[in-house]
This record gives sequence, C-alpha cells and structure tokens, in this order.
Amino acid sequence: MTQTLRHICWCGNTELTEFSPDYLACSQCGTLVSKTGLRAEQLRIKDDNHDFYGKEYWLSYQTEHYGFPDIRQRARQDLPERCLYWLRTLMAYKLPPAKVLELGCAHGGFVAMMGWAGFDAMGLELSPWVVEFAQQTFNMPILLGPLEDQQLEPESFDAIVLYDVMEHLPDPVATMSHGASLLKEDGIFIVQMPNYEEGKTYSEMVAQKDHFLKLMQPIEHIHLLSRRGVSQFFKNLGFEFLQFEQQLFDYDMFFVASRQPFVPYTDEQISYYLLKSQSGRMVQALLDKSSDFNKLKFQYQNIQVQYQTIETRRAELLKIIEQQGQEIASLRSQVSATVTDLQQTKSQLIQAHSDLQHTQSQLNQSNLDLQDTQSQLNQSNSENEQTQSQLTQIHSHLQHTQSQLAQSQEKIQNFQQNQLQQIQNQLNEAKAKLKVINVEIAAMKTSKFWKLRSLWFKFKGFVGLPTDNE
Repeated sequence: MTQTLRHICWCGNTELTEFSPDYLACSQCGTLVSKTGLRAEQLRIKDDNHDFYGKEYWLSYQTEHYGFPDIRQRARQDLPERCLYWLRTLMAYKLPPAKVLELGCAHGGFVAMMGWAGFDAMGLELSPWVVEFAQQTFNMPILLGPLEDQQLEPESFDAIVLYDVMEHLPDPVATMSHGASLLKEDGIFIVQMPNYEEGKTYSEMVAQKDHFLKLMQPIEHIHLLSRRGVSQFFKNLGFEFLQFEQQLFDYDMFFVASRQPFVPYTDEQISYYLLKSQSGRMVQALLDKSSDFNKLKFQYQNIQVQYQTIETRRAELLKIIEQQGQEIASLRSQVSATVTDLQQTKSQLIQAHSDLQHTQSQLNQSNLDLQDTQSQLNQSNSENEQTQSQLTQIHSHLQHTQSQLAQSQEKIQNFQQNQLQQIQNQLNEAKAKLKVINVEIAAMKTSKFWKLRSLWFKFKGFVGLPTDNE
C-alpha cells in the first residue's frame, strides 16, 4: 500500500528528525510519527474485502502479522481479561447509568459488558462486516464509520473510551477534539495505547530487542506518543487532569483524562450499583472472581519472583560452589606442588647444611691463614715503616744534593759566562790588532819600496830565478 510521506506531527511541528527507517521524531512533544501511515479518507471502508481495516484485517491480517487470535476467538477471550479490567477502571470514575461510547470496539464485547453493568453503552467501528458481527454476537448498538461522520448530540456522553485506537488515528487532534465536544463538562476519556519511552534510540531498541519494536507498525500506528506527549495532547484539548493507571501490558500506558479533578468511587459504591440488576449481579460476580484471580495471579507472580530469586540465588551458589571446587582443585594442585617443593627444599637444605659445614671448615682454615697473613702483614708494615723512614732520609739527602747541584750549575754557568766574555774580549782585541796590521800592510803596499820589491819578484819570475815566496 503506497502512502504519501508525512512531514508534520499532531502538535503542528514540521521540524521532524529521522528516528528509524519508518518513523520520524518530533523534538517538541517527543512523538514518533509514521512516514507512511494511513490517511483519514482510508478509514472509510468502501470495499470490506480489500480495504485495510475491512473484514480480512480481523480474520487473517492480525493473525498472520502479529500472531493475534482472530475476532471470533477474541470475542470469547477478551471478556474475562481485558473487558473486566477496563470495566473496573471505568467504574472507578463513572457509575451506571452513565452514557459511554467506545471507539474501535472490535467484536463489541466491552460494549456488552458495560451494558450488562447498567451503562448506556454503544460502540463504533469502521468495517460494516465487523459492525454486523458485533451486533449479532452481543446485540449492542454499534455505529459505523469515523467519529466525525456520526450525528451525535454534543455534550451527551459521560465517557469515551479508546483501547488500542488512538495510535491508529490519522488526525488525532481532529478526532479527539470532536470527541471532547461530545463529552459533558465532567466527562472523561479512558485511553490505552502504546507507551513510547523517550530517550531510547532506535539502535538501542534493536540492540536490546525491545518489545516496543513490535508496536512500530508504520501503516496503522501513525502516532506513538510518550507520557509527555500525552500530557501535552490532552492539555491542549482542555483536559488538564490526567491519571495514569496500572497498565494491563508492560508496553502500554493506561490513563484517564478529565477537565475536572478526579473523585474516584469506592468498591462499595460500585457494588451498590451493580447489585441493582440481574446482569449487574453477574458482572459483580465476574469482578469478584476477577479479583480472586488477580490475587492469585499476584501471588503467583510473587511466587514466580521468589522462585526466580531463589533460582538466581541457586545459580549463584552453584556458580560459587563450582568456583570454590575449581579453587579447591587448584589449591590441592598447589598443595601437591608445595609438598614436592618442600621435599626438594628439604633436600636442598640438607645439602646446604653439608655445604655450610664444609664452608665453615674452610672459613676456619681461612681464618688461620688470615691470622698468619695478618702477622706477615704486620711484619711487612714494620718493614715498610723502616723503608719509609729510609726513603724520607734519602729524599731529604736528595733534596740537599739537588740544592748543591743547582748551586754548582749556577757557578758553572757564571764561570762559562765569564770565560766566554774573556775569550770574546781577547777576540775583539785580536780583531783590532789584525785590523791595525792590515792597515799597516796596506800602507806598506803603497810605498815605493814595496813597489820595487814587487817589480823585482816579477823580474825574477820572468828570467826564471827563484823568488823568496817559493
């Protein structure tokens, strides 16, 4: 079935965010809005064999898709469970002969039970086949079609009840506003619907296999409200007083909405009205049995809780015993290993004791050797002291000798310097004398005698006579 995508919440907010493949989330009221839910015009059944909420929805669709019994089985099964539960809540706030309308009454069993209790009750359904089935089964007045199509007198009802219906409404504001106009000033709504717990993400639901996932049916469950969303919704309608009752199923919420403060009736007041008629007495008997059953159920649940607690404790004890058994086995293994270690340690201690005695013997011998060595060391120390004294004397003598050597070296250096100076002076005098002689020789070479002498020697050399130089 192809649907146009929705982009608006019942509260008017169009800023919706992605929550899951099939739902958007409203940031203002916390409601999950189906992307592809049915439209208002699809609630008007034109073809009972093919339209969504037609005959097959009650005979096969719910059975095949959700595993629910078909409408014939539910007409029997719902009476002692759901119908009595809802009736007990209704009578806590309204007493017969109050006028009550049930929207989405299905097989009409609850309408019949209200009638047996003395209420002026009628139901409403969308499928002509379902309306006919309910009328034939329980012989109660059942209206056909959406609430907005009915010709009903305003402010004529004391209560309008909707059990697993409000989430199916394409335009819940329009439908419930019309319903509010049909209620008297002190009239009430009683609603059972899925309870969306805000704060959980879709991935968390999938990971935890949350039961609420089964209620995310985008074609028919169009608006999935949280408690906050419900409070805001009915406050907008003018129903400021909300009383949340104990829900029949964990995944639902069950509440009463009113314009005025609640004044609940006591069990005695409820019984007083029921016992006025034969059918009312039958209903009272059913309520009594239901109470007994609920007490037994409560006791059974307590026993189950206790049993579960005991089983949990037993499992814990078994786990502890198993752990202790493992620990004992481990300790036994450790004790066995420890005994082996002790035996090895004892053997090692005996060997160590023997080694210690041998070591002690060696230590005693070492002490004797040490004493002998100590004696030799003392003697060596005495010799060292004597040697040290001699070395000190030698060092002193060496220092004296070095001092004398330094003086001798100084004297030698002074003597060498004096001798060198004298030689230098003699050399200087010799140089002066040589210079004088050279001068004299030069003077002689320039004299006539010297010149004649030179010529004589040359002549002798010329004629071959020996000269004085030769």
